[in-house]
Amino acid sequence: MPIALVTGANGFIGSHLVRTLADKGYTVRCLVRSTSNITSLHDIPGIEIMVGDVRHLETLMGPVKDVDYIFHLAARLMVVEQSEFDETNLQGTINMLQVAAQINPDLQRFLFVSSQAAVGPNKDHQAVDETIPRTPISWYGTSKAKAEEAVMSYEDRLPVTIVRPSAVYGESETELSQVFPVINYHLHPAIGFQPTGAVMIYVQDLVQGIIAAAESPASVSQTYFLNHPQVFSTQEGAKTMAQAMDKPWGITLLTPPFAIRLAAPLAELPYRFTRARPPLTRDKALELTQSYWIADPAKAKRDFGWEAEHDLLAGMRKTTQHYFAQQREISEMALEDKRWLWFKYVSVATVLGALIELISAIGQFYVFDPRWLVIVVIFGAFGLVLGTVAMLLRRRSALLQLIVGTLLAGSAELNVAMGLLPFKWIFAPGFPFGITNDYVRAVVLGFAGGIFIIIVNQIMQALYKRRLRMG
Repeated sequence: MPIALVTGANGFIGSHLVRTLADKGYTVRCLVRSTSNITSLHDIPGIEIMVGDVRHLETLMGPVKDVDYIFHLAARLMVVEQSEFDETNLQGTINMLQVAAQINPDLQRFLFVSSQAAVGPNKDHQAVDETIPRTPISWYGTSKAKAEEAVMSYEDRLPVTIVRPSAVYGESETELSQVFPVINYHLHPAIGFQPTGAVMIYVQDLVQGIIAAAESPASVSQTYFLNHPQVFSTQEGAKTMAQAMDKPWGITLLTPPFAIRLAAPLAELPYRFTRARPPLTRDKALELTQSYWIADPAKAKRDFGWEAEHDLLAGMRKTTQHYFAQQREISEMALEDKRWLWFKYVSVATVLGALIELISAIGQFYVFDPRWLVIVVIFGAFGLVLGTVAMLLRRRSALLQLIVGTLLAGSAELNVAMGLLPFKWIFAPGFPFGITNDYVRAVVLGFAGGIFIIIVNQIMQALYKRRLRMG
């Protein structure tokens, strides 16, 4: 059986590639870092997990030795400095090439997974082919373009092939799926007011193309775009996703490109403080706000007979079905003992409530009469009531959670405003938002109760996901 080494094996594309290679009878080595989340590889039989880092050449000797194929996917995508892209995407690729050339002279193929971003966006709606010069506009694209140059500089020492996927979607994808809940509420986000056009590829089609390119004698020292030829605008893309969810109608939300670019620095903040993957970066925003990303995959069909099978609707049906099934599984929290689950919900809600009351006390937003009432509110209202309601609604939509939480908190605020309770809380003048009318304030603060329930469920789901990762 041929032996394949996959770098970036635990990533979105990498895990799909590993699974497909294993199904095809390959012996698969998976190169992952010591800190990598390898949940995506847990249920794939017969694979070998090898710890290494493409940034550190000395960790690559063992994994590269005696393999027949190297599929090099390891890359940084959502980081905030050019040096971070170059360190992994460029120098990591150079390290892999150097080790492969040094210790594996019998290597059958070094396949580098680049990106359409290495070429840059189109000037118009005409599809480009592999003869077009590289003119990347982003740090990510530039790092991939330089890595392509490095790969081709080794073509006299190694049998190399480069593939350039377009935007990729599919099961377990984490970028595009951020808009699925929005579309599920019949809202169709789209970028810009000018004509746009792009191509995409379903992940299973992509990994088939990657393997076919690696196995083909015709692809040595060649570069290929891998994408479905279907071209669509951002509006058409959103409508197709909605069709895939069987919710075809919706309201189009046009977002100006400048708004996305303005939001990007704020979206980067979690990364700067925690190194957690940000939902958006300035670099990614620059790519997203280009009008045309259209490539022609005809060369791949001509050289080794590959073409994408899934158009956007067919691929999105599989993708969205998997996404919502996964969300249902997470919200169910089936591995949790129900009694402990209730205790955890109440505990999280209590801690969150205590944090709210601490902030309120520091800001002097309101005071309780009698003062000991704060204890009852933290443990009773926040912890016991809203925590329990959050648990009961964990499988329901965020909209229903918002409505129920708003009604509960709003009712409590209205009772206090009407003097129907034997206790009260006295607000600072104009809190919040300059509101002085007790009844308007009750409605506004009631809305905060709905948000509270949503936040509790988001925290609980994050904790559950962590439990799944930790096994």
